[in-house]
Amino acid sequence: MAKQVVFVNQSSGYLMIDIIHAFREEFEERVLITGFLNPRNHSLDPKVKLELMVPYDRGSGFRRLFTWSMGFLKALWLIKTKYRNADLFLVSNPPFAPLIPLFCSNAYKILIYDIYPDALVEFGYLNKGSFLIKRWEKANRKVFASAQKVYTLTEGMALRVSHYVNIEKIQVVPIWTDNAFLKPIPKGKNPFIKEMGWQGKFIVLYSGNLGKSHPVEILVELAKQCKEPEIHFVIIGGGDKYEMLRQMIQDFDLSNMELLPWQPTEKLPHTLTAADLALVTLSEESAELSIPSKTFNLMSVGVPVLGIAPSDSALAELIKSEKIGQNFDKNKVDEILDFIISMYKNPDLREKLIENILTCSSKFGPENAEIFRDNI
Repeated sequence: MAKQVVFVNQSSGYLMIDIIHAFREEFEERVLITGFLNPRNHSLDPKVKLELMVPYDRGSGFRRLFTWSMGFLKALWLIKTKYRNADLFLVSNPPFAPLIPLFCSNAYKILIYDIYPDALVEFGYLNKGSFLIKRWEKANRKVFASAQKVYTLTEGMALRVSHYVNIEKIQVVPIWTDNAFLKPIPKGKNPFIKEMGWQGKFIVLYSGNLGKSHPVEILVELAKQCKEPEIHFVIIGGGDKYEMLRQMIQDFDLSNMELLPWQPTEKLPHTLTAADLALVTLSEESAELSIPSKTFNLMSVGVPVLGIAPSDSALAELIKSEKIGQNFDKNKVDEILDFIISMYKNPDLREKLIENILTCSSKFGPENAEIFRDNI
């Protein structure tokens, strides 16, 4: 049994907890360096030692960069001073975390949730030919080549990561959900629906980050055009676009739309199951760089997916192959609205999708975390 493993992930949730638990037999001591731990109903093994870094703050571009940098420096300092001989499991959160091996000699594995610096280029924060990007790309090639293993979430992401390392070194580990915490709840028994006064409404929900890569403002346009009084559009979350969306809803006087801030984690099973149809989005820039984890949470609760993403994205392929909803280009507003109305007026169609979704959710359970242990 190896002595020690250190996990680095600035924002840790049930996925990270499952991964850490998968290593329980292989190491005498497990350490998690994180800025935020959200266990849901999935408590972290009390034997795991917790070290704190600054939490990730997505409030502005400056706050993101500052908290990313401070998180990286804290993790590096801890590894250099306390965990010199530990194996490392580095998650691309903060984005600089995979670069830690440049400054130490620990053995390590890397899990890529979002691909950097590619994401910064795609969203226009930095130029492809800039000195910083070239240096970062060079560093990636060096670090990835020396990793024991590089993990990522989809075949498309693996292809993108292969720009930095031989694809044979990359292991695709499909993301998973928590079918114990999230499960279908009949709308008549959902306290959140009663609390919000949504009885009898057909809820089209977006729940999640309101960042640059999430074109959720399309829901405002759909709400403007929708003439079905029982269809109600709801956005729950926070981020860069929150105030813009609030102002748009106010300016257009949309009585069929609501914007709510982040809700407590313990309410998540109720907020998600309030939906009859849930929006999952990916911008063109992020199509190859990530896949929204909320997709898998929606599978657990049996809510059909309205995808708005490029047709060649992993999200679009998942929706199509598993028949869990329908995906559209963001410019197809009329077609999207027709789909929403057809789901509202044809409950049999929706029930068929729900059946597919719940079947599909069984393929994405926490046993996927064991893939990491199998590669030790």
